[in-house]
Amino acid sequence: MRVLVAGATSVPGLPLLRELRAAGHEAIGLTRSEAKTPQIAEGGAKPVVADVFDAHQIEAVVADIEPDVVVSLLTTLPRRGPMWLRDFDAATELWSRGVPNLVTAAQQAGARRIVTESVIFAYGYPSSGSAMLDESDPYPGPPPPGGAKMLGALRGMEQTVLASGKNSRTEGIVLRYGLFYGDGLPHTEWMSRLIKWRALPVPRGNGVVSWIEIGDVARATVAALDRGRGGEIYNIVDDHPTSFADYVRGMAAALHRPRPLTLPRGLVRLFAPYVATAFAEARVPVSNAKAKEELGWAPRITQSVTRSR
Repeated sequence: MRVLVAGATSVPGLPLLRELRAAGHEAIGLTRSEAKTPQIAEGGAKPVVADVFDAHQIEAVVADIEPDVVVSLLTTLPRRGPMWLRDFDAATELWSRGVPNLVTAAQQAGARRIVTESVIFAYGYPSSGSAMLDESDPYPGPPPPGGAKMLGALRGMEQTVLASGKNSRTEGIVLRYGLFYGDGLPHTEWMSRLIKWRALPVPRGNGVVSWIEIGDVARATVAALDRGRGGEIYNIVDDHPTSFADYVRGMAAALHRPRPLTLPRGLVRLFAPYVATAFAEARVPVSNAKAKEELGWAPRITQSVTRSR
């Protein structure tokens, strides 16, 4: 299968290129930076340079490639992770303009399907509830304070992809990834350095989120190429939702460092307001039962995150 990966040098992009090669697929990696093409080649894929914000250019490039499947990993965040809502500005632009351009290009090129990265926070940021969230109610929770535009762009992107098969032969599938963890990830390395300096406090709160190891992200995405159903959302998460505080404490234990300090949410909100909302208040425990049943996939790393490094 010929698979075009847009955002090929993103955090999940390079592991996906390697997984595609291992599965016997022909992978083409799309980037808008010529300087990043060696990374794509090292991942075993053919590099292609194009700008998804240029609708005519991306349509011409995708038409020339004639992919069977297009994978969109068009999300960008700071290497340390988001701390302020403004950290989502670039991602919001990609969700609002870049992904729709890519969907149109995939449709015009006759791709069989487009598989797109989303995130569990598309469910919103509810602060109460203990039930595991599943795909039957796609948008139950509210946006973070001041974040209606950001969340609206994410959800609008999902709907653009899911509706693709209604007016073209290109089926759309949305994968809602949990929060990434695993060796070699930029934010993991950044957090590890802070933990070693005992400079990474955790906010006090009742927040719970779902996680996913980066190798399992790649495996699930490849499984969705053939086994996913068009017009469907799949949660790609591991088996153990947990709090951000427990995640950081687990990292500290693995690094043989003292337990991190715990700070009041109000204090954390002063220097990292998004962290206070997403990781101290939001309760987003997510079920992976649908992905297990329909994609024939299960996470190999079932944690706990105390084993992340």
